[in-house]
Amino acid sequence: MKQYTAANCFTSFVLPHLLFVPEFEERQKTTMTGCLAWNISLFPESSQREHHIHSVWKMIEADNPEPPPPGLEQGYKNDLRMLVEQKRDLFPWLMMNIPKAELSQNGTQEKLSIRMGQSDVEEVDLVTHPDPLGLPIIIEVLRGIQKDTAEQVAWLERVRDNPGVLNDVDRTVGITAYSVQRADLIVYHRMLTVWRETQPAPRVKSVIEYWLEVLR
Repeated sequence: MKQYTAANCFTSFVLPHLLFVPEFEERQKTTMTGCLAWNISLFPESSQREHHIHSVWKMIEADNPEPPPPGLEQGYKNDLRMLVEQKRDLFPWLMMNIPKAELSQNGTQEKLSIRMGQSDVEEVDLVTHPDPLGLPIIIEVLRGIQKDTAEQVAWLERVRDNPGVLNDVDRTVGITAYSVQRADLIVYHRMLTVWRETQPAPRVKSVIEYWLEVLR
């Protein structure tokens, strides 16, 4: 079973929100918002999380002398709440904070630099505008995920029915792989949704529709 780091988990969490965002500066802001959401999600009480969401907005207000347009505050807070809940759904067991998450650009290459907890910075190369010519590769990946998912469900059932069959390390590796795969499916759904709208060929659209239905 493939092993994933905590930085891989954050990358899978934030990537669908970076895909096809046209401006690099906006992708940087989204990365920062994802980092804030991840850290806010670590607070156990909903009242604590809501307090920190409100505090983040107050800091944004303080940095901008002009009053925000109508609806911006509510929209931002709702987006932040959505990301907080998504992290809690995908990685509820991962309670490591993120002191640093930065997106950098070198020509057409983008890199996500992440520090989880007290660990060293880990760098992950990103593709934020995947080419539709990669559809055959994505389909093969999705077929692999279908097979892996069946195996992982069986693995989780064995672990549930036999709690002592695995040590803590093996259990963590398995749960992490399952969680990352769930997050990756959101990435592929976003990718295929955009490709469906941009591809003129009916046959290609039909293939994309099939896999979008599978991912639902």
